Amino acid sequence: MTAYPIAPTATAALAEDAPVARTAIAAAEKSGGLVFLASEELPGAFAGIAEAEKAVPGLYGDGRFELIWRDDAWRVVIRYWRPAPPAPVARNIAAAARRPIGVACTPEDAQRILGAPAELVAEPLAKLYRDIVRARSQWREQLAYGLAKLEEREGGFAIVLHYWRPVAVAGRASTLSPSEREEIAERAAAPMRGANPQANPFVGLFERLAPENPAIVLAEEGDGRTRGE
Repeated sequence: MTAYPIAPTATAALAEDAPVARTAIAAAEKSGGLVFLASEELPGAFAGIAEAEKAVPGLYGDGRFELIWRDDAWRVVIRYWRPAPPAPVARNIAAAARRPIGVACTPEDAQRILGAPAELVAEPLAKLYRDIVRARSQWREQLAYGLAKLEEREGGFAIVLHYWRPVAVAGRASTLSPSEREEIAERAAAPMRGANPQANPFVGLFERLAPENPAIVLAEEGDGRTRGE
C-alpha cells in the first residue's frame, strides 16, 4: 500500500521531509484534522519521458506519481493527502447539511463552538438520489474537498457527510452552544403571531361572509350555509 505525503500543495508534497501516511485515518491523526487524497498536476511540461524522469526522481515504481500525455507534452501528476476545509459543526446530520452552527478543523475548535467535547463522524443523509449526476452537482464542493463521499445503496445513491458533533455521554444531556442559546432566546421573545388578525376559523379557504348578513357563509358552489353548520 502506497504511503502518500501530507502537504497543503502539490509542490510541498515533493519535499523530502514531508510526513507520509498510508490511510486517511493515519493522515488525519498526523495533520490534526480531516484530509482527502488529492490528485494534482505538477508544474512543467516535458518533451520526453527521460526528461520527466530526470525532473521527478522515482517517477516509475512509486505509487505517488502518474505520467500523462496532454497538450502535446508529458506531464506528472502527484497524489497526496491535503488538509480538508473546515467541516460543519452540528448536533445531527440534518443540521450539518442545512444549518450548521459553525465550522471547525480540529476537535478543539469544534469543542469551543459546541461547549462540549466533539468527535468527527461520517453519516449518510436520509435522502437517496436516483440520479448520480444530480447528487454530484448538488454536493460538488463537499465531494471535491473530502467533506463528503458518494455511496451506492439499495434504491439509489447516498451522500455521506463528515461533520463534528458532541460526544455522547451516557446519563448526561449535552449543553447548548452560545449561538443555540441566543437563537432560543430570540424565538422565546418573538410574538406568537403576527400583527394581522387571525382569520375566521368558521370560514373556509374558498368561502366568504355574505355582505348583507354576516351569519351566512357564501361558497363558490351552492347557495351558502349558516355560519357554524
